[in-house]
Amino acid sequence: MVLTTGGFVDNEEMLADHAPHLVGHGKISDGLDDGSGIRMASAIGAATRRMSVTEIALTALPAMATRGMLVNGHGQRFINEDVYPGLYSVAAVLTQPGPYWVIVDEEGYESVPEAERWGVLPQFVGETLAELEEELGMPAGALESTVGTYNRYAEEGQDSYFHKDARWLRPLKGPFAAIDPRLGFNPGESGNTGAGTGVAGFTLGGLSTTADGAVLDVSGTAVPGLFAAGRAASGIHGEGYISGTSLGDGTFFGRRAGVAAARG
Repeated sequence: MVLTTGGFVDNEEMLADHAPHLVGHGKISDGLDDGSGIRMASAIGAATRRMSVTEIALTALPAMATRGMLVNGHGQRFINEDVYPGLYSVAAVLTQPGPYWVIVDEEGYESVPEAERWGVLPQFVGETLAELEEELGMPAGALESTVGTYNRYAEEGQDSYFHKDARWLRPLKGPFAAIDPRLGFNPGESGNTGAGTGVAGFTLGGLSTTADGAVLDVSGTAVPGLFAAGRAASGIHGEGYISGTSLGDGTFFGRRAGVAAARG
């Protein structure tokens, strides 16, 4: 038997047990990732692996974040905004107090081609950072300190704290805007991604297998006749995820599991 039943993002009980950081957020699935295959195999002694690891997507538009900054609910930067969006999404949700905001100035916003803005509009605008802090409920002076430090280093062409590429560095000047990822992309349209919390994800952990998909038990021995691939298995992912790599878990390793199962 080859289990290809998907992950467990649609199973609230399993999420609460293994990946509680996704509870209450959006789910990237077809609605059938209920963990059934993982639970069935576990019931006969199969081992699981990396059950807490997830893909996380925060709907902070990269084109705007790179031209400005991503801050936490206290107005503090925590990562270089030109990284792969999945990395700043994981950093935000797992390590930072929300809500999260993209802070950008007028020049930065206008420099994003309209077709690439995905309908994203500023929710709060202020001539000064003090005005923006008050509107966002941040500690007084927090955003002013963050932007002031950023601007000082940007004038020197470096980001000494987080090492954003110099091509994206320039001092930010008022008026300033704050963009709320909780509204998602193309707000108001059907299929709005991430509307609600601004966060969506799926699980990457699953059954422990060999490279040929043989499911291992808790002692590390293959369970006779049982194989798994795709999101039902832990697969190739460690603590991170890059868009599309689940295809490798499903196709390449799915084929290996199928061949191994056919050989008996």
